[in-house]
Amino acid sequence: MFKKKFFSFGVLIALIIACVVLFAILFVLSSVPAVNNPAAGTGISGGAENNTGEEENLPAPAVFEWEMPIVVSITGSDSDKGLAAAWGFDYGIKAVNELGGIRGLPVSLSVRDAASNNSGVTTEFEMLAHDSLVIMGPPTEAAFKAGEHVFYNAGVPTVGAAVDAKNRDAFQPFAISCITDPGVTAESAVATWVRMERFTSVCVIYSPISDERVENVMMALASTGKEIVESIEIGNDAFDAATVADRAYSTNADAFYIDMSGEDILRIVAQLKYIAGENAVNLKILCGPMAADKELIESAKEGDMYGVRVWTTIDPAKDIEKRKAFDEAFDKNLGDLAYRDLAVDYYQSAHMLKQAIEALALTSDPSTFKDERLLLANWLYNSELIKTEHGDFLVVEGGKSIEAKLFRVTEKGLQ
Repeated sequence: MFKKKFFSFGVLIALIIACVVLFAILFVLSSVPAVNNPAAGTGISGGAENNTGEEENLPAPAVFEWEMPIVVSITGSDSDKGLAAAWGFDYGIKAVNELGGIRGLPVSLSVRDAASNNSGVTTEFEMLAHDSLVIMGPPTEAAFKAGEHVFYNAGVPTVGAAVDAKNRDAFQPFAISCITDPGVTAESAVATWVRMERFTSVCVIYSPISDERVENVMMALASTGKEIVESIEIGNDAFDAATVADRAYSTNADAFYIDMSGEDILRIVAQLKYIAGENAVNLKILCGPMAADKELIESAKEGDMYGVRVWTTIDPAKDIEKRKAFDEAFDKNLGDLAYRDLAVDYYQSAHMLKQAIEALALTSDPSTFKDERLLLANWLYNSELIKTEHGDFLVVEGGKSIEAKLFRVTEKGLQ
């Protein structure tokens, strides 16, 4: 009995000594400064080096995934634009997730249907305003304006339609445009073309679907002193490319601006070159941004478009295969070329949000939500550049102001 008690008392003493030693070791370790391991936490492919904030002792995200709500009209009279915007943003989010998400976490999409009704926009904004870090808004200016007071009063950055400067100023920095201003882009494209080529007169050939852009192009050409000798509008129905080319060539214009689908442009260019004969190598042709689709890219390999310049909103020279994949997916799912550029704008916005959240190391923590939303709004409103897989795009004071990308078709494709 005595031996058992003695043994138990000895074990107790040993345990006390072990605890004292353990506490001493922990105290020493805690006083040693932490050393960042550069090999720990591999960075997002193509993204920021710091994804979760741990590498540089930045606060880690307070969410398991980033939820991105988008308010668009999936039904009703505005559904064509709403579906294009939602599809483009969804395509962009999938691309962002393939790059590792945002700060190492996945991104999810929540689509809210405004049903082509301004009151529907306001209702959806009111439901989202309290809990959303950012809202993707509708692509139409009227719908965007309908909810401006809601997201402005709530202090939540909202990205959407190309709202005018007056409204952007009134609701800054929370009203952010992601849609390309066609006038500014046209001026940029014309200025680039004029620098690249010498000409004094232009013949314009276009389809009704690109009417607004063509009007801006002609205004920009006129402002540089170029003469528009004729503008030829082609209906949406089948047309005789030979007749159109003959009419255009007979104007004796120095240059030709063509804004149609890639397939239609190919037909007209082929006829222009046939009529020009040996002079075909001297033709100065610029194709509008709708032309930079799979037909044109594939034709570059065949040599049919050598010497022709192409204006595109997504840079096919950066990754032609991904550009083709985007166009093919859009055509398969929506097919309305009138809103492909709109889909591109919303696609780019997903990359813009990735850049912003990672640059600011945002967490979506409820305790700092108000401050984070203001930081994000200012970043988006004043951001200078959106980097995407397909190209880089300037954003100035909440509105996109991109320098047009013009490429010449060569034996190696678009250069």
